[in-house]
Amino acid sequence: MKLFRKYAACLLLAAIPVVSSCSDDEESVSPPAFSREIVRVDIYKVKDDAFQMEAQYRISYNNNLVSDVRTDYRSQEVNFSYAASTFGYRWIIKDDVEGISMTRFEAELREDGRVQVGSAVRTVGTQEETKNYAYYYNSNGYITDATYGGEQSFNYDWGSELLTIKGRPATYDAQYRYSGVANDYSFDLNVLPLLVDERTDVMLAMNAYGQMAGVTGTRYPYFLERTGYSYKYMYDGNGRLVQIQQLPLASNYNPLEQQTYWFMLTYND
Repeated sequence: MKLFRKYAACLLLAAIPVVSSCSDDEESVSPPAFSREIVRVDIYKVKDDAFQMEAQYRISYNNNLVSDVRTDYRSQEVNFSYAASTFGYRWIIKDDVEGISMTRFEAELREDGRVQVGSAVRTVGTQEETKNYAYYYNSNGYITDATYGGEQSFNYDWGSELLTIKGRPATYDAQYRYSGVANDYSFDLNVLPLLVDERTDVMLAMNAYGQMAGVTGTRYPYFLERTGYSYKYMYDGNGRLVQIQQLPLASNYNPLEQQTYWFMLTYND
């Protein structure tokens, strides 16, 4: 674990202005297109009045599709596979309590490239368990309902001011505000909080890696802010988001929502 003093300046990423010059004799040149392909996510949290690196995710791509994710957070490795009508991934996780587990997810895709139905086979030691998944969407392509193995289900209500998610069990209920922060990067930024959710089954239940791969519904064009938190954003000189700070509201007494996180984004250029 890497620890830093609470007010360590190294966590504050300065926005560097772009400096350019031109003259009447120079021909106009189109500005370079800076990459929006995120190749690394560093996640920090505050613990015992100190900054602590919680996890680092390294993302690889093939033909602009997420192909591989590796992280030191519980030693996870994910490999993706895409085809015309199918999608799948293999997720390996090493846990100090459960040991090594592997989940193989396979899904059929609709004509628009979204998951319709799928199944996940989870192997822990010699024990194997299979669960079936089903996804439903509205006319805009946003997910409205998802069911997982008959044990968990989620209903998504895309209201005029809030996205409300009702889960069964109810511990997964959540509300999100619609922000004005663009969500047009190489993967859906709304997957970030799922990557460090300490409830170990959320990674599977919410299908975070399917969301990262872009096969579980139309991506909402802006970052969604959970109502139990306030958010701060920082950009680099090229207008790209480089830091998201997620701070719990003082009025929020839910112990599951009292953690401060920093998400640091690194691009391939």
